[in-house]
Amino acid sequence: MKTSSRPLSAAALLLLCAGVIHGSTLQYCPSNAGSVCYSVGVPTSSASSGSGNIYFQISAPTSYEWVALGTGSSMAGSNIFLMYQDGSGNLTLSPRRGANHVEPQLDTSSTAAKLTLLAGSGVSSDGNTMVANVKCANCETWSGGTLSLTSSSSGWIAAWKQGSSLATKSQSANIAQHDDTATFQLDLTKATVSSDSNPFVGSSSSSSGSGSGSGTGSGSGSGSDSGSGVTVVSASKLNNTVLVAHGVIMALVMAALYPLGSVLMPLLGKWWVHAAWQTVTFCLMWVGFGLGVQTAMDRSMLFQQAHTILGTVVTCLLVVQPVLGLLHHRHYLAHKSRGLVSHAHIWYGRTLIVLGIVNGGLGLQLALAPNSLIIAYSVVAGVIFLCYIATKLLTGRQRQLGGGTRKDGTGSPRSTGGRSSSREVPRRPYQDSRRGERHV
Repeated sequence: MKTSSRPLSAAALLLLCAGVIHGSTLQYCPSNAGSVCYSVGVPTSSASSGSGNIYFQISAPTSYEWVALGTGSSMAGSNIFLMYQDGSGNLTLSPRRGANHVEPQLDTSSTAAKLTLLAGSGVSSDGNTMVANVKCANCETWSGGTLSLTSSSSGWIAAWKQGSSLATKSQSANIAQHDDTATFQLDLTKATVSSDSNPFVGSSSSSSGSGSGSGTGSGSGSGSDSGSGVTVVSASKLNNTVLVAHGVIMALVMAALYPLGSVLMPLLGKWWVHAAWQTVTFCLMWVGFGLGVQTAMDRSMLFQQAHTILGTVVTCLLVVQPVLGLLHHRHYLAHKSRGLVSHAHIWYGRTLIVLGIVNGGLGLQLALAPNSLIIAYSVVAGVIFLCYIATKLLTGRQRQLGGGTRKDGTGSPRSTGGRSSSREVPRRPYQDSRRGERHV
């Protein structure tokens, strides 16, 4: 599935990229990528039989860590062809299976794409460009779908990541998340080539086609192929700033602000401080959630994997928490002690906070964040969790050692062992009715 090729000469590479491609292949250069281009050709024999070889080319500057082309209308279930440098002037081609916007894994199934790197593939002698000319023997069907070789609107996807060379011959190498993507359709009836042979070489090719490629996309990546059989579905620049803002806000909310707000009550004994803190955090959570929805919609990821589903569920369930808090407050005013609603408020909140922290880890995993960031998130969440436990244990111990005195309405201590002629003035809520200690 992977073959080695000699480095291309600069002259030969310029010839290829200039569009000297025999047969009527289609070319698409996404407008949101710099000099990344894709070309596809279908032999007439394959089109007639509905199966057989198809040919495609992926070309990009070597400043890209990896570049991929895939068949299908979305990443989930797509047939992906991944190209990256092998570290010795050649290329590695990896057939992978797309699955719900996580790193695609090497496809080792019986329907995995049978790919062959053809002549003209490799890294240019000046080291600036890489080109993969590929033959696929079975791309008309795979475990996730089918591709009609005579479709006038066949679905294709593309993705790329800038960075240093992966420098590996391993087809199962881990890759970082893409910088951007494109979704487009090709009219394969306009991508036919006469001969079942490499259409991406010069006049030495056995291909009988003599015309230049019908795609008019320039090397600048304009993605403009008017009338030539290319329809751009989506090629907008993804806004990573929104993604980062979503991650930062929700990490602060779930791993820091909510837990800290929950310990303000036992530490300060002032219900309004606790309520104000958690209200601000609640509003901030919805800002982060909105940014997350926008990010997921931009990437066609909404409700497609555990992170977006669990995040939506936790956020919506937290709407109930302020209501439980208000009911708890009213119950304490009336009874000077906790009730069932009090424990519901406490444990419901704790459960959702834990789920929110776990979902933050799923989000980092989905974003293919570096291990250093995942470790930092885990450490911070762990430290805050330990502080939370320590605070609960400390205040609980203080409550047990509070002694047998309590204060009257003026704040003066009085003995609980004797009678008092003065009437005890009700204290504010969140203090223990027997010992005058703060409620936790």
